Amino acid sequence: MPLQTPEEGRLLPPYRVLDLSGPEAVFCGKLLADYGADVVRVEPPSGDPSRNRAPFPGDDSGTERSLYFLFYNTNKRSITLDLTSEQGQGLFRRLVAQSDVVLESFPVGYMDSLGLGYDALREINPSVVMASVTPFGQSGPWKDYQSSDLIALAASGFMQITGEPDGPPMRQGNEQSHFPGAQFAAASILAALYHRDFGDGEGQYIDVSLQEALITYYTDAHPALAWMMLGDNVTRVGATSTLVIPLGAYPSADGWISAGIITPREWDTLAEWIYEVTGNEEVLNDAYRGGNQDRAPYNDIITALVIDFTTRYTSEYLFHEGQRRNLVFIPVNTVSDLLADPQLEASNFWFGLDHPETGTLQYPLGVFDSEEVSPATNPAPGLGQDNDAVYGGELGLSAGELAALMNEGVI
Repeated sequence: MPLQTPEEGRLLPPYRVLDLSGPEAVFCGKLLADYGADVVRVEPPSGDPSRNRAPFPGDDSGTERSLYFLFYNTNKRSITLDLTSEQGQGLFRRLVAQSDVVLESFPVGYMDSLGLGYDALREINPSVVMASVTPFGQSGPWKDYQSSDLIALAASGFMQITGEPDGPPMRQGNEQSHFPGAQFAAASILAALYHRDFGDGEGQYIDVSLQEALITYYTDAHPALAWMMLGDNVTRVGATSTLVIPLGAYPSADGWISAGIITPREWDTLAEWIYEVTGNEEVLNDAYRGGNQDRAPYNDIITALVIDFTTRYTSEYLFHEGQRRNLVFIPVNTVSDLLADPQLEASNFWFGLDHPETGTLQYPLGVFDSEEVSPATNPAPGLGQDNDAVYGGELGLSAGELAALMNEGVI
């Protein structure tokens, strides 16, 4: 394919991406679409299952009202296509011939069973990049195992380090297992496109394992190194730390405050502040001074001293007074706090995006923003809203052919 350049104000060229992904990789397509790629959501004629996923505004469900779908599909287009039908597969091959990327997260072997695996698609378009995001990758004894967010977090070892020390392993809030794999897929796709465009023009196949991607997200705990060198299994520490003392989320008078004390100077400053407030001389004990590991044997006592102090003030007061004393104090934000956060407001993080079914909703703009380049701001597409543009305008099908395909349930 000829070398493409980004449109004005966009980070990426308008690479054509055929997005067949489920929850495991839908964020990948969103990242590419938000920054300029032409991402076409290929949905079954009945609609992607995520269109029926709660929550819905006002609990009023509908194909165009899923907040989940509306968030993860901004700046994409939508066509409908039955990939299980022979006609649908033929149309998909024609689309691939004009596309740069195919993104999918079906079970291993499913695309091959349709005659749409990478080997078949590169015969049509040698420059196409295909990315498959699956629970355990395309090879190995677990490749055909089904998974879920809970299973992915357990299999990666993430649950082993999440939770309280004396409690069971826990999954993280939301479906966090989907983000690392999606982000690795997006980065890999861009790298493959760069290699193609400035190299030999050949596409590549990208195999992303959610298990493997998740493992790379907690290497700061050095689990493999700790086991190989010490025979220790890195385990749960709750909201605290075994390396920084005190560190964690502590109750305040009106919520929670997060604090972390690293240097001896910071401890001396906090100890003096706690003594000013509580009058408890225990906090000035010389045994607690020095580095973090000097305080490690007294972690329980120090935690009690900190809680006795933090519960006397609001989170907002502790934040500002802590900052004034050059200490790391920050409120634990709720969602309502985030929507009113002055820092996020100053950086234009939130923006209102109007949708014909739901009205204006607040969206995060994205982490990459500058005066020259900003994410696109188009709402998620209606089901099949781009059928005419893609099948008629780009593939050249007539109105009669489109009507026939619709009557036959192909689109």
